[in-house]
Amino acid sequence: MKVFIVGGGLAGICIAHQLYEHEIPFKIIDRGVNYSTLVAGGMINPITFRRLVKTWRCDDFITHLTTFYPKIENRINQRFFYPIKLRRTHSSKDEVDMWNNRLDDKGFKQYISAPNSEKDTPSYLANEYGNAFVNTPGYIDSKSLMEGNHRFFKEKSLFIQEEFDFQALDVENKRYKDEDFTHFIFAEGFQGEDNPFFNYLPFKNAKGEILTVVSDELKKDEIINRKCYVLPTKHDDFLLGSTYVWGTKDPSPTEEGKQDLLKLYQDLSTAKVEVINHEAGIRPTSADRRPMIGEHPEHKGLYIFNGLGAKGFTYAPYFAEEFVDFILGKKEIDHEVNIQRFYAKYYMKS
Repeated sequence: MKVFIVGGGLAGICIAHQLYEHEIPFKIIDRGVNYSTLVAGGMINPITFRRLVKTWRCDDFITHLTTFYPKIENRINQRFFYPIKLRRTHSSKDEVDMWNNRLDDKGFKQYISAPNSEKDTPSYLANEYGNAFVNTPGYIDSKSLMEGNHRFFKEKSLFIQEEFDFQALDVENKRYKDEDFTHFIFAEGFQGEDNPFFNYLPFKNAKGEILTVVSDELKKDEIINRKCYVLPTKHDDFLLGSTYVWGTKDPSPTEEGKQDLLKLYQDLSTAKVEVINHEAGIRPTSADRRPMIGEHPEHKGLYIFNGLGAKGFTYAPYFAEEFVDFILGKKEIDHEVNIQRFYAKYYMKS
């Protein structure tokens, strides 16, 4: 077995580490331009606030990632996973009532806490309906994750920094340029919708913009959240995110996005901030908001691992292990993420 991974973002990195642990030969190719992982906030949040429910399968995913990420930090000698608390300000009385009801639910006990008192609340925080902490395992410094892992794999001659050339792929003989492989795994992020083998899949990519701000007033030991989030980083600044814009392939930051974020921030906090950077990325998302993982319906040996969306840092470690177990013949891919659910679309298109 010999594997070729197309894409060196979060998805490709997580697959590579699973292969590395199994001592399976592989190479990663990445063109060195990332429009998703590098500009992600990296916040791991187990709660969907709009309906105040746990995010999909968060118990499984969080249990897995809290082991996976520290192991990778030790392996590559680069820290990128930081513990932090998340303070949620409530947006209505109904939300407060839902929150209090959830406190009696055993399934939520490990994730949410009782409301905070006024004296324990920063004076700059919008707090008409109160606030409470969400117990999150932390956040990922995406730039450190990318830099550390790319360095690690380059040092081991497992990383090629260049654009993948579809014309150089011999599908029938499983060969790229002059090298033979048994498996080709496409983990290209939002550019997967242009992949000639997997462009039948229902990508619904979402552009997101994020600001880096500095402030002398904001607390540096907690994330604050309501409609937007403010996340303190190891660089003594804060990430303010993020927007959602559907149906665009343009990863450029916009003035409109910047102003939208600043307006949302004004509804969250009165602490003064100064914008020092503005970035944008495009999240690879599927129409049904579930990852798209599996083997091509006709071209055996060609696989996709994509569509992780805004929850990529939560999903990727778990599904990377499941996926590698699948190609080793140990288990099946979860039906909720298996691209077999879209095979009919492929045959209709064909």
